[in-house]
Amino acid sequence: MPKLSVWLVRAALLHMGVGFLFGALILFHKGLPLYNWIWRLLNLHTELMIFGWTMQLVMGVAFFALPRLSGRDNRYGAEQLGWWSFYLLNGGVILTAFGRWFTINILMLSGRFFVLIAVMLYVRMIWPRVKPFGGASASQ
Repeated sequence: MPKLSVWLVRAALLHMGVGFLFGALILFHKGLPLYNWIWRLLNLHTELMIFGWTMQLVMGVAFFALPRLSGRDNRYGAEQLGWWSFYLLNGGVILTAFGRWFTINILMLSGRFFVLIAVMLYVRMIWPRVKPFGGASASQ
């Protein structure tokens, strides 16, 4: 498994663990109210589970599973774009989470912008490896 896939999956599992912890605290609070600030974890829980876990896990598995480029030294394509995507996605998730916790709109906006750029870089990197099923052209 390529190193980029390993790191994407590891980071996704880290986000999943923290997101599950926040979700468990919220669920426990519904039964036995502890502190009022626990409800503020809901936005962080959503952010971590959607962008931190699900999106990153899909990116890591897709990077590993899609067909490699034949006849090239770098069979995975422009892998440096994938690393930039990894850093920007994680930075964007963290910035958005802090922005939601402290209600700082500029942090939320910049975090979302980082996530958008990360997705665009990832699509740019992975697009040459996307092939139609069975090798037939898309127009048939």
